[in-house]
Amino acid sequence: MGKILRDYWFAFFINVMMLIIGLSLYHRLPDRIPTHWNMYGQVDGWSTKTFGVFFEPFLSFGLLLLFIAIPYIDPRRQNYLNFQGAYLLFVNGFMLFMAVLYVVTLLAGLGQPLAVDKIVALGVAGLFILLGGMMGRVKSNFFIGVRTPWTLENQVVWEKTHRLAGYAFTAGGILIALSLFLPPVARFGVILGTAVVIAAITVVYSYVSFEAEKMKMGK
Repeated sequence: MGKILRDYWFAFFINVMMLIIGLSLYHRLPDRIPTHWNMYGQVDGWSTKTFGVFFEPFLSFGLLLLFIAIPYIDPRRQNYLNFQGAYLLFVNGFMLFMAVLYVVTLLAGLGQPLAVDKIVALGVAGLFILLGGMMGRVKSNFFIGVRTPWTLENQVVWEKTHRLAGYAFTAGGILIALSLFLPPVARFGVILGTAVVIAAITVVYSYVSFEAEKMKMGK
């Protein structure tokens, strides 16, 4: 337990701060607050303030517990020791992303004018760049990274595919950040298109690399 607290202290801190902020603003919030926005940044979903204040902190904490459990339940758990720093960086970054979305929701509930669509896009861009920086360090496992039949089968294919994925996610994050200057529909298209293209490129590349490795071994 002590090791978990030492490793994930920042993620726990973020979750505690989310709950503290929510509780401190609870009595200032109206009975109904916005909790969902469309691609134009317009509110299209509402919830009670009780749901809005408590749901995301508990969701975030539940996801944190899942992240903590993953290295223990993965059949290739020993590999996590070789990229623990990158894994913790991802967990902390994701928790921070959740916290930003939560604070934005509360501020919107208080009537603050916010460009929610741009804030979300910037957060997604940050996550992509974070993934780009860690992909090359991720070792073979069943939960994190580009997990295709070919990467899981061959260590060389795993490493080559994840190096490519690192470049792809970084470029994708920069592209999404630049889309802030585009109209909302175009920005949404860039985010969705970037995710689809990265997925397609990495899957196809892992297959091609696997076939190439098979040919080498055949020789």
